[in-house]
Amino acid sequence: MDKNELSLHRSRSIQAVLRDGYRLFGQNFSRLLRSSWIQAVFYALAFGFTMAFLFTNILPLLMEHRSLSSELLPWIGSILLFVIAAILLAVAGGVAPLQQHAQTDAISGPRHWWGRWPWKLTLRSIVRLPKMLWMVLRRQPGRLVSICLVMLLVVLVTTMLFMLPAVVMAIANIEASTGRAAGDAVQMPENLFTMNFATFAVCGLLQAYIHLTTLFPLYYLWGNGKGEKVEKRKC
Repeated sequence: MDKNELSLHRSRSIQAVLRDGYRLFGQNFSRLLRSSWIQAVFYALAFGFTMAFLFTNILPLLMEHRSLSSELLPWIGSILLFVIAAILLAVAGGVAPLQQHAQTDAISGPRHWWGRWPWKLTLRSIVRLPKMLWMVLRRQPGRLVSICLVMLLVVLVTTMLFMLPAVVMAIANIEASTGRAAGDAVQMPENLFTMNFATFAVCGLLQAYIHLTTLFPLYYLWGNGKGEKVEKRKC
């Protein structure tokens, strides 16, 4: 086991896993941004369209108990587009840099301005990541649950802080749709879809990197499990 493997696979407490994970993300944020900014923009646009369509087209129909048949298919398509964008972002801004870090103990920036597009790694990750998460869950269930709870709290707090405009817009949409369904004469602006799209897209760009932070503690937790497995074999 070389120096890089020792750095990743050494035993860590829950606090150390979280600390090292967030530190690795923070120290390499500029490189991660250059590697995945196109995927992050794609993610933000897909998120903005999905949420705008939900609040502008789907929610009013639900509140008024009307059929969704004409609106459901486009919305499902936008959700699938968002899922694809999330996978591309996770691989370009998380999995690919972390794979490099596991091999070299460092994360380098991309060679080109358009960042990283690791298509082969994306396809492999779709198959391998569930297996790796299952391995962590089987060997370290307590640590995984504890770390996921802390990360969930961090995501919720940062979301409330940095995505406040999206939260306010969502509440305003819900109140307006509820009032209109109850018979109140609510005057909605003609450019509501554009307003929703712009708000959720801008906030979605911030959300992209807030959610990306969760991969880095999980990376060290996975390395922790691999290190324990190696130690058991030695014994």
